[in-house]
Amino acid sequence: MISVSGAKRSALFTAFLAVGISAQVSAQDTTSAIRGTVFDAGGLPVADASVEVVDQRTGATRVLESNSNGAFYASNLPVGGPYRVTVDDDRSVTIETISLGEVYNLSIDLGASGPAEEILVIGRSEALADVAPGPSATFGGFELETSIAYDRDIKDVYSLDPRMNLDGGTAVNCIGKHPRYNSISLDGVAQNDRFGLNSNGYATATGMPFPYESIAQVAAELAPFDVNYGGFTACNINAVTKSGTNEWSGTGFYELTGDRWRGDSLTENGRTSEFSTTDYEEEKYGFSIGGPIVEDRLFFFAAYEETEEPRFLSTGYAGSGNGVERPWLSEADYGRIRQTAIDLYDYDPGGQPADGAQTERKYMVRFDWNINDAHSLAGIYNFYDGIQDRASDGDNNEFEFSNHFYQKGAELETVIVKLFSQWTDAFSTEIFVNTNTMVDTQVTTGPADFADFQINIDRNTVYLGADDSRQANRLNWESSFWKFSGKYLAGEHLLTFGYERDDLSVFNLFVQHSRGGEYDFFDDSAGNPAHCGALTAQGRFDAPACALSGIDRFELGRPSRVYYGSGGGTNDAADAAASFGNVLNTLYFQDEWYLPDYALTFTAGLRYEWFTSDDRPRFNQTFTSANNGLRNDGNVDGLDLLMPRLGFTWEALDELTLRGGLGLYSGGNPNVWLSNAWSNDGITNVQLQWRNFSGAGSIFGDVPLAGGGRPGYDVPAALVDQILATTEANANDSRLVLIDPDYEQPAEWKLALGGTYYFANGIGVDADYIFSRQQNPAYYLDISQQRVGTTAAGQPIYDFVNGAENFMLTNSGQKPEAHSLSLVARQRYDWGLDWTLGYAWTDAEDVSPMTSSVAGSNFDNLALVDLVEPMPGTSNYVSPHRFTARLSYGRDFIAGHETRITALFYSKKGHPQSHVMSSADLEGDGFYGRHLLYVPGANDPNVVAGPDFDLAVSNQSRNVPFSPKLKCPLRSCAEGA
Repeated sequence: MISVSGAKRSALFTAFLAVGISAQVSAQDTTSAIRGTVFDAGGLPVADASVEVVDQRTGATRVLESNSNGAFYASNLPVGGPYRVTVDDDRSVTIETISLGEVYNLSIDLGASGPAEEILVIGRSEALADVAPGPSATFGGFELETSIAYDRDIKDVYSLDPRMNLDGGTAVNCIGKHPRYNSISLDGVAQNDRFGLNSNGYATATGMPFPYESIAQVAAELAPFDVNYGGFTACNINAVTKSGTNEWSGTGFYELTGDRWRGDSLTENGRTSEFSTTDYEEEKYGFSIGGPIVEDRLFFFAAYEETEEPRFLSTGYAGSGNGVERPWLSEADYGRIRQTAIDLYDYDPGGQPADGAQTERKYMVRFDWNINDAHSLAGIYNFYDGIQDRASDGDNNEFEFSNHFYQKGAELETVIVKLFSQWTDAFSTEIFVNTNTMVDTQVTTGPADFADFQINIDRNTVYLGADDSRQANRLNWESSFWKFSGKYLAGEHLLTFGYERDDLSVFNLFVQHSRGGEYDFFDDSAGNPAHCGALTAQGRFDAPACALSGIDRFELGRPSRVYYGSGGGTNDAADAAASFGNVLNTLYFQDEWYLPDYALTFTAGLRYEWFTSDDRPRFNQTFTSANNGLRNDGNVDGLDLLMPRLGFTWEALDELTLRGGLGLYSGGNPNVWLSNAWSNDGITNVQLQWRNFSGAGSIFGDVPLAGGGRPGYDVPAALVDQILATTEANANDSRLVLIDPDYEQPAEWKLALGGTYYFANGIGVDADYIFSRQQNPAYYLDISQQRVGTTAAGQPIYDFVNGAENFMLTNSGQKPEAHSLSLVARQRYDWGLDWTLGYAWTDAEDVSPMTSSVAGSNFDNLALVDLVEPMPGTSNYVSPHRFTARLSYGRDFIAGHETRITALFYSKKGHPQSHVMSSADLEGDGFYGRHLLYVPGANDPNVVAGPDFDLAVSNQSRNVPFSPKLKCPLRSCAEGA
């Protein structure tokens, strides 16, 4: 008989033979495997049985012999199928498809009687199936081809798993964690945001860096209890590309959409709402082709995609009719600012910004060579180039002239070579070599040498010139990766071992205000007497009763302040770039023990990672002397972590499979955390400010300017002189970033239990519970602050004591936890219908979200009570409840040509938020309010009620036991719970 679990439950028997088939899986990174046991009529294992495994797509053949336990193992098989397995030229089974990372188990009885010799197992791989011990989701060709993928992005496919929260259409948050903690790989090579600037989780901020049409399968593992997996603490998204076969095949597509296919209004219950948009078109097109170069030996596959779509960025002054109007900006003020820039500063700021565009071009080429029956070689080249127009400051209280915009570019090149070898019946190896090169550019739209001018109108701001953060901004990184791994079948034990080396080099130039600086023109005119309005800008400056507006200051050349930054001692911004590298080494060993009599697999292994690095930030003796010998030049050299993994899969019944395990994981910690220590050492990147709040100095004559003395192009000469005079002897002891000398690698324990059950009517149900606990979570500590007092509620008060804003990357002793419970039901019918329903409940904590690229922002972007010891709170990225559904129906209205209709449904509960008290430098924690709201208890001695305060209403609100919008129960907010 045949017993098929998980992905292979659907079967067609051409004969009745004693062959047992199961689908236990073990991570194989980019391939699959078939493992089997051969028995005789008495149920004893058959040694030296001849086993032939044939990939029927390419003719690749693997010939093995069973060992003394009757076991055989064919490793490093391309995903998909069909595969035919033949034992002693007598018994055969054809397996239609094998999932990514899957080990397909066979039990073959050579003593069975029957006239036929072959069993055919058919049916597509189900979406939610095991690909490694632990909870996961697998999506094959059927799901990729029939999913509604608007952006031609695999996230539109694997987000069908309810545990994968598709946030804003661009990012996937897995069990309450930011996308940067995911690992996204293409054929085993990281394509995720290794530096840490992007919100979508990819290395390329402008889109998925590989063609959708090139992907054969995608596996999303939440807790794979296998030592092959690393580089993440949230989820591992593993995609593998298609290969050519003995048959030529190809695809082509063209997608066009635009405003003419979009409705302009919606009428509901007699009320009409307008939804008109500007004219636009969006095009996507591409193709794929694959086939044999030499039949059965050499194969080729290629895919190409190109996209051009609009970016709705246009804004205008009130009444302009251009994009999103700013009601606070009059045509007169707009015209006055623009003309002043042209006449007095010799700079054309551009006009009202129009809509922009995003373009992408990506292609993949793959060659596969079956050298002989024992060795195969694969070579893969992937290239991505994307450019996106962006606004620098586009909030509703901001208006940018067109020259203040910038273009974000990303170019990623990936080269992969893989050699798979089956040296003996029991021993196989993989040798993997890869290079990855990323170039990230941010280029100002207008002239690059004019300063960032910020002109206030009441509480609003008009921008012109080159954005302050794009004046010296360039990033590129490259990595070389290689690994050697081996597998050895010893009896019923599959032993896995390997070594990996990932050598990463980073160049990051980020020096704000370095090419023209930033000029701020504040508006102080709110309290002016009425007669001031009739005066000129100069008249208001001369009148003691009148104050200047921001536009006045701009017209008179009297900025409130000027920022300038550059390389200390040289005035060359390039000298302040962060240039560093590190090497991540990995060793792993694992024993996977399969008990065919019990359909039970145990997996146990150790993964050990350690960093080496010869690069250090520039040492700042001034800082060290002021901080009791604490050095600022720490790095990650010697940082290491041992990660144990235990897992099991048990096919307890024909209808029931149980799975679970325990393991430690680490990764997703971006290199921008390290880069901050190089860029902010107090010497190489000097940031200065010239203050002129009274407006006494004018850059049109009173204030000497450096260089050519051109206002707006050159900054006050005093700032340049001070930067040139910077040496190690007068280095800054404030606003540094450093790595804790005792910094530990953050990690996360994961415990998972789950199972799959098939009812008699064919409906399959997956249920999984995942518990995780963080170990040494990272956060930033401002070491320049010390405790200076205690509030009436017993909470600490901090203030700057030794310098200011010195942020140290360190570890918290807290242990935030997360829980996830998911249920997924599915069914597929022979008459063309398939459906999937999913639900996930998630509750997750963190100490700090750590999602900014700047240390100061990571410190500030956290609601808390204690600045030094923040307590765990609800994660920023939790969606407590998420529902997903898929309904798809296909029918051959024309024989051999299926027409299919697919519908997807998503529903979720939104993200939580915290209520905080207003503050301005309260306890030295920065300008923005972030202290959690203090909620008094009954008769609270810390609260004095005024004569008109309604205590009854206060008591009523206080009795609400919990607010989901807070990070804690109401009564505990002041305690940081």
